[in-house]
Amino acid sequence: MTKLKFAATDFHIHTRWSHDIKEFGPLFEDYVKVAEKNRINICFLDHYELYCIENDKSYPFFGEEKINQYLEEVDKIKENYEFVLSGLEVDYYIDREDSLREFMDDYERQLDFVAGTVHEIDYGFPVTTREKLIKLLEKKKIKTVVDEYFELMERLINSKIFKNICHLDTIFRYLNPKDLKPTLDCDISDERVLNLGRLCIENRISIEYNLSGIKYPIARSFPSKQVIKQLNEEGARIFVGSDSHSVNYFRTKIHKVKKAYKFLKKNKKFLQ
Repeated sequence: MTKLKFAATDFHIHTRWSHDIKEFGPLFEDYVKVAEKNRINICFLDHYELYCIENDKSYPFFGEEKINQYLEEVDKIKENYEFVLSGLEVDYYIDREDSLREFMDDYERQLDFVAGTVHEIDYGFPVTTREKLIKLLEKKKIKTVVDEYFELMERLINSKIFKNICHLDTIFRYLNPKDLKPTLDCDISDERVLNLGRLCIENRISIEYNLSGIKYPIARSFPSKQVIKQLNEEGARIFVGSDSHSVNYFRTKIHKVKKAYKFLKKNKKFLQ
C-alpha cells in the first residue's frame, strides 16, 4: 500500500458511485477538501455488487465500462493528493465465488484496498435496510436469518477471496434488543462474533472497526468496542472506517476515527 501523508486513515468512505447515495450525492473532491483540512487519509470504498451490476441498469457500476471510469476518476484525484486511496466494498455471494475471484484477478492490483462484505443472505433483501429486513422476516424466522448470516460470513472468510472484511456483525444493525428483538433461541453473543474475528486472524484477514453503528438502534460499533479490544489483544489486524455516506457525516466522525487509532495503538496491529 502507498505510504500515506497523515497518521490516521478512514478506510470506508462512500460517494455517489454507491447505489445507496442519491444521484447528486458527494463526489471524490468533496471529501478531499475536508480530509486535507483535518489531516486524515481517506479510502473510497464504494459498493460493488455483482447481481446489481448485471441486472440493474440504474446501478452506478452497471456495464463493463463503468469500473474503468471509476478507476480513472479516482486515479486523477490520487495524482494530486497523497492522502487518498482507491478501493471497493465488494459483496460476497456463495454462488459467485468464481466470478469474484476473476474480478479480484482483474482489478485487485489496480486498487489500493478491497474489502469483502455481506449485506444479503437472500438476494434483494439486505439485512442493512430495515424495511427489507422486515420483509425477509416474513419469509424466515429470526433465528434462521441470524444463523444464515453468520454461516455466510464464515464462508466469506474461509474463501480467502478478500484480504479485508467489513463490519463483521452488521446483522445486528436492526436485529437487536433495542429494535427488532431476537427470539430467545437466537445466539447473538459476543463469542459468536469473536469466533468470526478469530477465523480472520487464522486466515490473516484484516477486520474493520466500523464506527457507523452509533446512528442505528444498536448504538455501537461493528463489532463492539469490547470485541475489537479482545481481537486486538489476540493479534488481529484492524482497519478503521466511518462508513460515511455524506461529507457532513464524515466531518463529524473524523475525531472518532482518530480516537479509534489511539485505542488500537497499544497492540500496533492496525492497518496504516
